[in-house]
Amino acid sequence: MADLNKLYEKADKYLQRQKYDAAIETYQEILRSEPNDEEALVNLGDLSIKLNRTADALRYQTQLADYYIKRNDVSKAVAACRKVLKLSPQDVGTLMKFAGLHEKSQKNSEALEAYREALAQYRKAGLNAQLMDCLTRVVKLDPNNLDEHLELAELASRAHQTKVAMPVLLHAAQLSRRAGDEARWEKLVEQAHALDPADEVASIPAAELYIKREQFAEATRLIEPLLAKKPDDLGVLELACKSLLGVGNYVQAQPLCWKLFKANPERVDLVLKLLEGLIKTGATQQVLGTLTELRDRLFQQGKRNEFLKMVEKLYESDESNLEVLDALCNLYNEMNKEDGLRRSLSRLFNLYLASENYQKAGDTLERILDVDPYGEGHNDRLVNLEGHIDATWYKSILSRMQPPSSGRMSTATSAATAVAEKTESLEDLLVEGEMYHQYQLSTKLAETLENIDRLFPGGEEKNQRLRDLYDAAGYVPKFKAPAAAATTPPRADPSSSTASSFQSLDDLRKISEITANIYRESTPQGVLQVAVNEIGRAMNASRCWGGVGLPDRPPVLTAEYCSPLASPSDPMAALRLFGFLMGQATSSPDGWSLENVAQAPLLSAVTAEIQKLGIRSLQALPLIDKDAASGLLLLEQCEAPRSWSAGESLLLKAIATQVIIAINNSKLRRLVRSLAGTDPETGLLPRSAYLECLLSEARRSKDQSQPLSVCLLEPENPHALMKQLGDSGVQRFVLQVGKILIPTLRQNDISIRYSPLSVIVVFPDTALPQAGLAVEKVRRAIGQVRVNGTEVSNFCAAVCDVPLGSSFDAVDGVTEVINRLEASLDRAHKEGGKRILISKFSD
Repeated sequence: MADLNKLYEKADKYLQRQKYDAAIETYQEILRSEPNDEEALVNLGDLSIKLNRTADALRYQTQLADYYIKRNDVSKAVAACRKVLKLSPQDVGTLMKFAGLHEKSQKNSEALEAYREALAQYRKAGLNAQLMDCLTRVVKLDPNNLDEHLELAELASRAHQTKVAMPVLLHAAQLSRRAGDEARWEKLVEQAHALDPADEVASIPAAELYIKREQFAEATRLIEPLLAKKPDDLGVLELACKSLLGVGNYVQAQPLCWKLFKANPERVDLVLKLLEGLIKTGATQQVLGTLTELRDRLFQQGKRNEFLKMVEKLYESDESNLEVLDALCNLYNEMNKEDGLRRSLSRLFNLYLASENYQKAGDTLERILDVDPYGEGHNDRLVNLEGHIDATWYKSILSRMQPPSSGRMSTATSAATAVAEKTESLEDLLVEGEMYHQYQLSTKLAETLENIDRLFPGGEEKNQRLRDLYDAAGYVPKFKAPAAAATTPPRADPSSSTASSFQSLDDLRKISEITANIYRESTPQGVLQVAVNEIGRAMNASRCWGGVGLPDRPPVLTAEYCSPLASPSDPMAALRLFGFLMGQATSSPDGWSLENVAQAPLLSAVTAEIQKLGIRSLQALPLIDKDAASGLLLLEQCEAPRSWSAGESLLLKAIATQVIIAINNSKLRRLVRSLAGTDPETGLLPRSAYLECLLSEARRSKDQSQPLSVCLLEPENPHALMKQLGDSGVQRFVLQVGKILIPTLRQNDISIRYSPLSVIVVFPDTALPQAGLAVEKVRRAIGQVRVNGTEVSNFCAAVCDVPLGSSFDAVDGVTEVINRLEASLDRAHKEGGKRILISKFSD
């Protein structure tokens, strides 16, 4: 065996003397002893290239690439393949190796490029077997290329390779459907199913295609064997339901549709279609039983309106079905849908009359009278029953249709009652107007004052409170007092009026305190929890429950206050009561005040829940946002029945308005901060958020008559500090400031990075004196920040209030605040930062 070391020495000498042919012969001799010697192959490849011996270079570089591939040295194998392709770009074998190496390295784009170059060569040469292998690799790397899938499917079909062609055709069909090409989807599904009609995978889309074409019998034939093998597969189950419903096999479809609905409630449409089919076959009792079971499930999910629409559609499918219409009437009654109940009872009466079931028709007429005692058409209905029902019963119905007695009360009684009612009504309206004035709800205030003026013309002449309210609102009465009557009206008790005034002022004070507390919260959950706690205590209620959410969905927020004598609510009962009342909120935006819930027809549908919650008296008020119900406040009295006063109702309404505003404000604050992009390291907002945050807070504070202050903080001599720290040091410094500053501030305070070293802090709901104290606390805290081991003991600070007077303009006011803060900070720098400069706007 040759001595390889001596051969390498000999080859090196030839290379030094530039005797390349001799060196090549020596390296070839080494290869004869060691066919895969890496160094010899490398040198032979390089020398062959140098001497323009392309064929030899290709041979050696290819051998070297194969050696690296065998050794699993991907990087060297790629380099060797590149050299081969540089010499021979059309070398399809090396292209495939090159692509495979990139695929192995998960460099899919490079692999795809190489494979597609190889595809071009195979197409040109007509090598279908190699072309199909290459396409298989390509579609694996690029599963969304429809043309390449179709090409592979065609090649595999010609080669009778069904197991390859069919899944590729199905995938191509899905790509076509995603692109919106349903015609191509149908064609490709047909092709795939035709390749192997017994294949289960291809049978599923084929069954879907038959259903789409309403060829339900063919779909049923395909899907039944699959259902037997996969009874729990939801896709197969859905296709089986559709095909069986299509052929009218409702008996076999019923358990499948119900099973599918339990697993996927979104497919309630198939249950509805099943029920419509059962009604047509006369299986009404079966339909009603299914409806009962379906009702319980949907009511638990808060989908009462969806269930109602379903029953309405069932009735529309067969308007002559008395039992379904009767069930619809009961549902309307349960859900307090009076318009629907009137219509359906009228139809029910006509159906009973047409079927000569006069007993049922009479019962229905009485139900109509319960809903609409003085509506039109009652006499005609009763005439149709004359001679067909008992005479006594006929007279009883007739007496119910007579209008009430028109006799007059005595003059004295009537006058006294009218005066008492007007006195009470004026007092209520005055309290309402004072609340609207307190919270600057100008539109509602104007409506209330116009109502007072119309109902009590000239009332301001005798009522100082009304006169003061007119003056404060700038309202000029339009109606004059009527001429003096012959008799002197009874005089109101002065002590009663004074007590009522004190009660109104006390209510206003409570509203002010509660409103201030809820606006201090920074999260919707916090706002709602504080609201129910404060309302429950102020009203001395057993429980106060609040929920925020849409009428047809469970609430997204809930909170509850319980007095020491009351136990917490049962969660499911509370949610069902919430869902029921939210369903009625559209028709009753002013809420409900119920002294005895046991005698309230409104709550008959939730009697079980009321009993479980132990409620004796209830006051409920929808939370209205943009003219739509978005939540609910519930006051509950459990120990004994309670009469809710007008003042308590108005207090609840005033606070409810503030609750929904406070919740929206807290959401808006969080949204502004998230959109501005808080720095995750420092916790500070960027400077770009400064103007938007300040404008938003200024407008909010103006609307709510709350103060607003702003502070600008910066280390003394910032330019020298920046030179000392450098860019990386500045970032570390601000990071330290943020870690100390954020925990020092309140939840609602907003901190913004104003410049590389300065920070802006916005103090919502904070007057200037309190802001000065807060800034002093902040300055002491961030004075602990260290630079190179030394504390930065001096931070300059300037704080300013935002002018929110009657002539306030948000943009101009905020601009003036920004300019004043910068000027004040310059003064603080000149004075050495020894004190906080406070700048107050004059009113």
